[in-house]
Amino acid sequence: MSEYLQEIRDSVRQVVADSGLAAGHETVWPLAVELGWLLTSVPEELGGLDLGVAGTSELCQELGRGLTEIPFIPAVLALEALSHCQWSDRASWIERFTTGELVSAPLVEADLSIDRSGVDQVLVSGSATAVQSAEEASHLLLWDSSSECVLLIPMQQPGLEFIKQSTWDEARRLYDVIFNEVAVDSSLVLATDEVAGKLIARLRTLRNFSLAADAIGASSALLELTVEHLQTREQFGRPLALFQALKHRCADMKTVIAGAEAMLQDCLRKFASQLGEDVVELKSKTAKYLASTAFLQVAEEALQLHGGIGMADEHPCHLFLKRSLLSEHLATSDMTCEVDLATSFLVGTEG
Repeated sequence: MSEYLQEIRDSVRQVVADSGLAAGHETVWPLAVELGWLLTSVPEELGGLDLGVAGTSELCQELGRGLTEIPFIPAVLALEALSHCQWSDRASWIERFTTGELVSAPLVEADLSIDRSGVDQVLVSGSATAVQSAEEASHLLLWDSSSECVLLIPMQQPGLEFIKQSTWDEARRLYDVIFNEVAVDSSLVLATDEVAGKLIARLRTLRNFSLAADAIGASSALLELTVEHLQTREQFGRPLALFQALKHRCADMKTVIAGAEAMLQDCLRKFASQLGEDVVELKSKTAKYLASTAFLQVAEEALQLHGGIGMADEHPCHLFLKRSLLSEHLATSDMTCEVDLATSFLVGTEG
């Protein structure tokens, strides 16, 4: 890790710690903008820090530790799309989205059709699910179901309907956005056809890696919280941390987290410069699947190791469990990852 990236990671950790667990958007977002977190992966020639997907991963991991509410991952996806499109004025758009104006993107695949038959406008129909902080965003990054078009959509216009999703994880404010033949200026199309397909593969891969890092950060923080509880809680006159069976369970938790983190770091080290390639998208699914399943395992174990206090609404343990249950369905869902990885294995075996 570079010294500069280390400094940014430390600043994020300090802000998250000072803001408290599951800190609100209004508390953390202004600091994220002021401290330049959104510039982490933006290329240097466009005014960014040029730390790539590795830098984004480090920040996502630290934000995950605090279950932070801000829509950092959606904003990063939009900035990544702008950084790799051919717009002549992309630098000005990047400046807008890194100096306070919020842009969002769905955290799962959208069900959209985009009619590009018009000369000056395209028509967008369908729905986008799990759009974080949609009610505060000025624009939304989207791509169609056929992976042939990527565009930015202004949020304040007729034909849009917002439906707030009720999820256990209230620290992520998610919305369904319905598009009823919404007219969008053709100048807001970032890419089409084969170029769009490559860009979408890149964005899906980045989304998987980012959510994997978020899960690893959250599970690491939860393990630390659990160990601290076992060291202070006594039973039969002895701290729970002295019971060998509980030590082994904590060691198992640490092992699955370390395995998920090693997988993510290995992928980033080998494939960070090839995000648009099919093999790298498959690797990102592996990393995301391993991280989210590890997070769920740790959350369930931690709840049991905390005993009755872990069930209380006043204790933060349940917040981590709720985040883990949601995370397995975001980006490429765990079920889809399982099918894709199994299919890849069988094809490779037959070959």
